[in-house]
Amino acid sequence: MDDLLAVDRRLVTALAARNPDAMALIDDDFTWIDARGARFDKSDALPTSPLGREDGLVPRIERYAGTTTVMADRERMFVLRVWAKRAQGWRLIVWHEVSQQNPPAGHASGRADWDNPCRTLPYTPKSPDESDCLASWQELERAVMSHDPDEWARHVADEFIVVGAARRHSKAERYAVIAEQRRTNTLSAPAPLVGARLDGFGDTMLMRCEHQPFHGKAAYVSRLFVKRDGVWLMAASFQTTRQDAPVKTI
Repeated sequence: MDDLLAVDRRLVTALAARNPDAMALIDDDFTWIDARGARFDKSDALPTSPLGREDGLVPRIERYAGTTTVMADRERMFVLRVWAKRAQGWRLIVWHEVSQQNPPAGHASGRADWDNPCRTLPYTPKSPDESDCLASWQELERAVMSHDPDEWARHVADEFIVVGAARRHSKAERYAVIAEQRRTNTLSAPAPLVGARLDGFGDTMLMRCEHQPFHGKAAYVSRLFVKRDGVWLMAASFQTTRQDAPVKTI
């Protein structure tokens, strides 16, 4: 077992035992999104993991220079952990849960076209990397809106995974969905962005944000992008509805 896996195992075990030693492995900029869409930081009393000690589970691990993602699931409950490489070693910066056990969320007709986030953003990039990453993401979202799976695929890493309340899609599965939306001319403009925070770690960019569907409750989303051959590609997206949020219609 290598260093990162040993650290990840140590953290999961400590959290399951409510051992305060777990806090030493948590980054100061840490965010925990639980399965109901509640958000916690390092100063809060953290909830209990829905997967417990994760005994018997085989996590999916993606390694990058500045970050590593660990994903585990059981009985339609999914957990994403994003580890950041700091001077003092690996530190957990994101814990994001998605439950597919909840009743389906209400929804209404989508939109054929919408500026935010496809053309405009309520966020100002703080660096050239942020600007380039967001530009690539907007090209991806415009491809979703215009039903162009080939253009979408150019902005997505081969290891891509998206997990939400009603889906767990690989790159190929998401490609097929966009192609089907083109066939049926589905209204597929992405949900508007409410706010975001970006953090760069060399060849990866962590995006923590909130989206408001055209009808329904807001959702927290954690995304990871990786830069390859000068292009930012989306590698992971976990999306959790805020159960405590009001239902809104745009």
